Amino acid sequence: MNRPRRPQVPDWLKLDNAAKIYPAARTKGWMPMFRVSITFLEEIDKPLMQQALQNTLQRIPLFSYRLRRGLFWHYFERQRAVPQVVEDARNPLLPINLTGERDFMFRLRVHRRRVALEVFHALTDGYGAASFLTTLAADYLRLKTGRAIPPQGMVLDTRDAPRSAEWEDAFQRHARGRTSPRGEQRAWQMKGTRIDRRHLRVITGVLPTEKLLALARARGTTVNTLLAAILLQALLRQKERSRRGRNKPVKLSLPVNLRRYYGATTLRNFSFYVNVPARLDWGLDSLDSLITYLTHYMGLETMEAQLNARFSANVKAERNKVLRLAPLAVKSLVLKMMYRFTGENYMTSTLTNLGRIDLPPQMLSRVERMDLILGPAQKAPLSAAVISAAGKTCLTFSKTISQSEVERQVFTTLVQLGVPVMVESND
Repeated sequence: MNRPRRPQVPDWLKLDNAAKIYPAARTKGWMPMFRVSITFLEEIDKPLMQQALQNTLQRIPLFSYRLRRGLFWHYFERQRAVPQVVEDARNPLLPINLTGERDFMFRLRVHRRRVALEVFHALTDGYGAASFLTTLAADYLRLKTGRAIPPQGMVLDTRDAPRSAEWEDAFQRHARGRTSPRGEQRAWQMKGTRIDRRHLRVITGVLPTEKLLALARARGTTVNTLLAAILLQALLRQKERSRRGRNKPVKLSLPVNLRRYYGATTLRNFSFYVNVPARLDWGLDSLDSLITYLTHYMGLETMEAQLNARFSANVKAERNKVLRLAPLAVKSLVLKMMYRFTGENYMTSTLTNLGRIDLPPQMLSRVERMDLILGPAQKAPLSAAVISAAGKTCLTFSKTISQSEVERQVFTTLVQLGVPVMVESND
């Protein structure tokens, strides 16, 4: 079979529209990161995983870029080197050093049966990272077993040529003239006893996917809406116990994968966040009322025209002539202030759900589960992430406070509704 000619991979790339704020927002001890991992049924062969990483970087060259400073914008510069697979750590998602000549925007960690990809958000979003990791895992299993694993869903074949559509800025491609800048009320934010900033507490609930699906169907909703409603209920009750911010709503930030609206295959950032406000005095005092509310609210907010108008406003701002001519130091200061004093003030917590990962049968028989962890936000002390694979759904809370009431209530509610939960922690 004749494979297509490999396209010319650019030596440098502009940051996509969503990525531009992340280099400016990072601080000496913090950067926006997330992690996706696969746990196999057998111990990992590290030299084979290193070879699979090299093969995967050839197929998905987007991950071979490093971050550089230009006069007006940050940009990505391609490298030919291959990073080393490193041992996993008990404390995940520490900041990545981006200042060296051979520093990448990701790290690949291995421990026993688990391989974990930790990524700086400027490089990609959850879909892009999951595609890279599952492609890597498929190539690793090919090297280990000698049997090819056919591409399926987000799992690519490392023997194929990369495609230029995979590194395009889809925001620029699909933005239109109509814009709708968001004007939002600030959110109520949780407070608690802060733990060491270098230590991220991770609590994971492992759920049987079929039981969770059955519960969602019985409630006439989706898994994503069900989990969002349960988390919102826990946050609303937590606010009731608090004496602060009574006039501010709880706001749950829900990422929306824009690829499904435009048929995009980019592996760069192409998501948009919808911040869902909620208050008990709106009559949202039961799980059913929250499910109904979320269904209607997200139905309106995720209409293509609405989403396009929102992200087109961001693209329009990027194209502003005055902003474009401002030096990088000025842009970075403005973006940092915007992120610190506006972006995170509009959310109480985040729930991201990558959904059910469609793995080829040849992989399913060798994979135990997948996990997704969000790195800590600067202000919001609690985030949640969901991913399903191999019959298991992993709901992971990552936090920077010691209090556990919210996640405890979420897991308790699931058990009361008939979904067993096995809880794990990195403490």
